[in-house]
Amino acid sequence: MSECCASAEGVMLLACSGGSNVGQIANETAKALDQLGQGRMYCAVGVAAQLPSFVQNAREAAVRVAIDGCTVQCVKKALEAAQLRADVEIIVTDLGIEKGHHFNYTQEQIAQVAGEVTRKLRGK
Repeated sequence: MSECCASAEGVMLLACSGGSNVGQIANETAKALDQLGQGRMYCAVGVAAQLPSFVQNAREAAVRVAIDGCTVQCVKKALEAAQLRADVEIIVTDLGIEKGHHFNYTQEQIAQVAGEVTRKLRGK
């Protein structure tokens, strides 16, 4: 995982993609981390829908990262509904980014969330 961990192999990135700026920041963060080789973005909705192959893949992941936009924590709850847990949890609004029902956000906000994911992965 470049500087973060020994390997990105098995790091599953599950992100909110909700109808707000923080949902989109979560989604963009997972995309960016995937593109940087920090893990592999995966479909949180497939896990939430309890599609067998999605749940099985999530079960087999070495590290599950839940990137939720807000304190509703849909991604965390999707994992819990499948009787799984997130190994790393990030809530975008906990990082001081205010939720709004708009799609205005900055690359700096995405970098801030990505940095927090990376920081937490270092501890794994």
